[in-house]
Amino acid sequence: MSSTTTAAPATPTSSTSTRRLTAAALVAAGTGFVLFPVLRPWPDEAHPTAELAAAFASDRWVVAHLCGILAIGLLAPALLGLRSTVAARAPRRTADLLASATGLVWAGGFLAALFFGAEMFGIQAIASAATSTSDPAATGFLDVVTDLRAGPLAVTLFGAGLILLAAGGLLAAVALRGVARWWFTLPFTLGLVLLLPQFWGGPGLRVAHGVLLGAGCVLLAVVALRRPRP
Repeated sequence: MSSTTTAAPATPTSSTSTRRLTAAALVAAGTGFVLFPVLRPWPDEAHPTAELAAAFASDRWVVAHLCGILAIGLLAPALLGLRSTVAARAPRRTADLLASATGLVWAGGFLAALFFGAEMFGIQAIASAATSTSDPAATGFLDVVTDLRAGPLAVTLFGAGLILLAAGGLLAAVALRGVARWWFTLPFTLGLVLLLPQFWGGPGLRVAHGVLLGAGCVLLAVVALRRPRP
């Protein structure tokens, strides 16, 4: 007498849980993208002033960068969850493309986070040392900060990471064409594509970009929350 064991199908509760967790991750990522430029101090970085050193050494500098790292780090798990939520209402090609997009975003996010972490803690440590002196400008701290940011390896890894994130965003948009209207994916994709060039913009442009990417994440959260058709 033999018996066979079959895997139990996914329950509606687990599917609902996946949709909610995916949407929560996307909303949290979007919030992080908005908070990063909003919380970040924006002093004049052209000259090594005491005000610049104080801004770099502030808690706002660290908290803002933590928000940015959190936002980037949540993108890959969110896309993985999105792949699971749309699998029931999309062709296999969609799931495959989203899996590839997740891999690109995961790799890109890892490389970008390395730079963010170095900038967050490294620049704060340099600036903190400068602010402990009577004349921060005389310490040459800005030259050290520039060397940290502009090192060939650091710039290469950071640039490669942002390019991979942009590629992942484009691939996600292609994957979701048959699942969501283009306006649900355009802000997210455009935000990731502009992630690299926006770093040369001023504070206003940087904040606007954060809002764009935040809105894109929220729109993808709406896509994730949709129930599959029976």
